[in-house]
Amino acid sequence: MSTLSTQLLTWFYKHGRSDLPWQAPHSSPRGGQSKSKTNAPIYYVWVSEIMLQQTQVVTVIDCFNRFIKRFPTLNALANASEDDVLAQWAGLGYYARARNLHKTAQIIMQQHQGKFPQEFEQVLSLPGIGRSTAGAILALSFNQNHAILDGNVKRVLARVHQLKGHYSQSATLNKLWQLAELHTPDTNVDHYTQAIMDLGATLCTRAHPECLRCPISSLCAAHENQTQANYPEPKPKKLKPTRSIAMLVFVKDNKVHLYKRPSAGIWGGLWSFIECEDTPKAIQKSLLEFDQQALISKHLPIFKHSFTHYHLNIHGVIVDCPSSQAKFYQPNQLKFGVPKPVEKILHQITQLMNA
Repeated sequence: MSTLSTQLLTWFYKHGRSDLPWQAPHSSPRGGQSKSKTNAPIYYVWVSEIMLQQTQVVTVIDCFNRFIKRFPTLNALANASEDDVLAQWAGLGYYARARNLHKTAQIIMQQHQGKFPQEFEQVLSLPGIGRSTAGAILALSFNQNHAILDGNVKRVLARVHQLKGHYSQSATLNKLWQLAELHTPDTNVDHYTQAIMDLGATLCTRAHPECLRCPISSLCAAHENQTQANYPEPKPKKLKPTRSIAMLVFVKDNKVHLYKRPSAGIWGGLWSFIECEDTPKAIQKSLLEFDQQALISKHLPIFKHSFTHYHLNIHGVIVDCPSSQAKFYQPNQLKFGVPKPVEKILHQITQLMNA
């Protein structure tokens, strides 16, 4: 066991988080060394690890509690509709994670007799689960010896070792995996895994790390050289392109038209407004295709929604369509998931209708 893992575990048994909703009562670090190989229910661990991909704990907690209340078991999740799953995912974004969670639940019920697999390669083959997530699930649930490398761990290791380069570069990522495996102990892997994630989340934060309270500051090259702000090295910046679209809010009898988007592409499986290029010609063409009597009643302010690789300017256009035979929905009584921009426009629509 490395000095880093020894000191980190000592700190964890005194200061580690033990009140997260996906942690089992007997997984508390206050109890000292692990005596059980099933420290946390694997269904809870799996759901939380997927939610924690690209999302902070403070955001995940309420969403996790709501999700588990609706789908208390893996079987309940597998038997749910995709629309129901996506609706319960609201607030977390990156909806492909929810679709993969749903697919995985169905695969486990069909191919693994309803039991989450415990072999690393089997877990890794499931939708939406990469090397780090697979390792975390098996380490936290079964105390298996697998390293993890989420964002918190990357930051801790990059600072401790003053590792050059950004982890989007393969050489840097490979080195981080080597370091992660070096420090992962042979015993108490479940507690070590939670400990290093806790350290990154609570003390070794991106901004203003609390080095004076850190249990491994004496081992940290960045702390010794006061270069914490330089690690991890930032990703080389690329200028994001900007696109512009119009979201056409077709209204009839105070209801709005929405359609379910294809599973592939952005906002896959969510319900949205019909879109077109934000030009008068394209808007008019889309209006007439939907309803020959459609008339624009209001233009909403343009707002920006950013994705990982580009910005999207969104122009909401409210359209009266008295002769359409399409399906319309009450904007404040939806039972399915919608993208954030659509949610924003629906809120504006509701306010206008109630004015």
